[in-house]
Amino acid sequence: MVLSILFYILFMAFTLLFFLLLSVAFVITVPFDRKRTVLHCLSRLWTRCYFGIIPSWRVRVEGRENVVKGKPYVVIVNHRSMLDILLMYVLPLEFKWVSKKEVYKWPLFGWVLWMHDDIAIERGTAGAVRKMVRDGRRWLSRGVSVIVFPEGSRSKTAELNRFREGAFMLAREAGVEILPCVSEGTGTAFNGWKLNFRNKFRLRILPPVPVEEVESTTPKEMVRRMYELMSEEYEQIRRKE
Repeated sequence: MVLSILFYILFMAFTLLFFLLLSVAFVITVPFDRKRTVLHCLSRLWTRCYFGIIPSWRVRVEGRENVVKGKPYVVIVNHRSMLDILLMYVLPLEFKWVSKKEVYKWPLFGWVLWMHDDIAIERGTAGAVRKMVRDGRRWLSRGVSVIVFPEGSRSKTAELNRFREGAFMLAREAGVEILPCVSEGTGTAFNGWKLNFRNKFRLRILPPVPVEEVESTTPKEMVRRMYELMSEEYEQIRRKE
C-alpha cells in the first residue's frame, strides 16, 4: 500500500512538471512547428519516465522492423486501459490520436491533447466519422501517422470488442498502409487502485497492410480480417505470459 501511494505522489509530480514544460514549449514552438514535433518528443520522454518510476515494470516491444520511420500509417491497436496511450509512444513514429471529445474536458490530460492538436470526435453523431476522416487525412498528408482504437472503447474482458470501420475508411481514402499493433499488460497494471509491481507490458507491431490491399478491400471486410488477426495475436501473447 505504501509503495502504491508513493507511486501516485511521484506520478503527480512528474505529470505537473511535464505539463508545465509542455505548456512553455507550446507557447514557444506552436507558431512554426506545424506538426507539434517538439511536443510529441516531450510526451515520449514523459512516458519513458512514467514506466521508469517502477523499476520492476518491464516493457517489451516486438516487430520494430515492421515500421519505416517517417512513413505515415493508420495505426490500430486494442484498448484495455489508459496506459495503452502511454505505451504507444514506444513507436518510432510521429502520430496523432483519435479521441472522443469528452476526454478533452479532463484536467491536464485533455489540455495536453488540445496542445498536441489531436483529433477529437463526438461519438454518436452523424458527422463523427466524416470529421475523423477529414482531420486524419490532413495529418497523414503531412507525414504524420494517426492512431485509432478500432474497438472505440476499452474492453473489460480478455477478448477484443468488435471493431468499427472508421480507421479502415480513413486508410482507404488517404491511400496509406494500416499498421496493426497488439498490446498486452495494460489491463493488469493495477488491482483496483493498488499497483501490480510485477506487471509486464508488451507491444507487438505486426507487418503493415499494403496500400493495394487497403484500397481493394472494403472497410467491412478489412474489419473482419484485422479483428481475426489481432485477436489471434493477442491470444498468443497472453499464452506466453
